[in-house]
Amino acid sequence: MTRKMTITLEKSILSELDNAALTQGKKKSQIIREALRSYLNIASKEEKAEQWYKENKEAVDAYNKEVEEEGLILKDSRMF
Repeated sequence: MTRKMTITLEKSILSELDNAALTQGKKKSQIIREALRSYLNIASKEEKAEQWYKENKEAVDAYNKEVEEEGLILKDSRMF
């Protein structure tokens, strides 16, 4: 959910924001959101998922290899 808000910026900061938006092809609000997330150390869902995968990559890869070699754990119990 997003909400609108009004902020006041110094002219020099606004000028830098305008230049960054133009250069990067992004909206100013997107750049501000990214900067706030970075400043507040708030990770997006995608970043959290990527971090989880990095932390668990070894286990995920081992499980996938086991399934590839042995099949699913309860394959003999399936009704289909």
